[in-house]
Amino acid sequence: MKLLVKDIVSFLGEDLQGVKGAVCDTDYVDNVADASHTNATTLDWINKSKQDKQQIAESSAAKVILATPEVVYSEQLDAQAKILLIVDNPRKEIAKIIDKFFLEKPLSGIHSSAVVDKEAKIGRDVFIAAGCVIGKCVIGDGCIINANVVVYDGCILGNNCLIQAGTVIGTDGLGCMREKDGSLIKFPHLGSVKIGDNVEIGANCQIAKGVLSDTVIGNGCKINGLCFIAHNCVLEENVWITGDTMLCGTVHVGRNATLFSNVIVRDQRQIGEGATIGMGAVVTKHVPAGETWVGNPAKKIEK
Repeated sequence: MKLLVKDIVSFLGEDLQGVKGAVCDTDYVDNVADASHTNATTLDWINKSKQDKQQIAESSAAKVILATPEVVYSEQLDAQAKILLIVDNPRKEIAKIIDKFFLEKPLSGIHSSAVVDKEAKIGRDVFIAAGCVIGKCVIGDGCIINANVVVYDGCILGNNCLIQAGTVIGTDGLGCMREKDGSLIKFPHLGSVKIGDNVEIGANCQIAKGVLSDTVIGNGCKINGLCFIAHNCVLEENVWITGDTMLCGTVHVGRNATLFSNVIVRDQRQIGEGATIGMGAVVTKHVPAGETWVGNPAKKIEK
């Protein structure tokens, strides 16, 4: 596809701080690529963490580049007739542009091999891939459910959720007690799973339903693959959890918190709003809002 530069300018809106170089009505890009595969019609970008931003801009094969304000429109850039789109965070803006204009999304429909309960409530423009099993649940508008996903009875998915292959939503958890002879008694699970809007759950995750109340995943949460969210956990809005992380029962995670890979959080613990948990941490205590904790057992560090 050909994406006009003037349409990118319009799309960026208030996030665009300025344009360096002349933009013609016919200027366009038609691809995005890594740094070693750019060409004249690539939409390139320079990570704000790079130290050699000026050199990157001047040596890029691309004509149109997302850059931060410190990149100067030098004589070399002018001679190359380059166009700099000035933003605070090029990585964030290129992600939004790719999602809007370059990402091919599946058409709505239900694959013939999927098993969907006749009492399921399926919203508009939903894609359900091969091998899925959808129980008596609610699937909101615009959801994409990839291959071999299982959604059990009673679960509710909001609008525009993306569920990657192999994930299971609404399975029983496993809270047990022992009899005097050591035999195990499982506590029944009568709750459900409620997922908000614009949530992404990665491949091969398990989201357990609540015991007497619900497991809740708030709007905008992003959960990477191979994660386990146990019964009665509550994730507030925009929680980001990366791969191989485990939340034990009744963990509460505040909005905008970040948990990096291989984190384990003990049951009944609270992660405060905006907190960050470093990779491999084992959280055994409550984490206050805004703090960063790492290690085993996890402890606060100064940012």
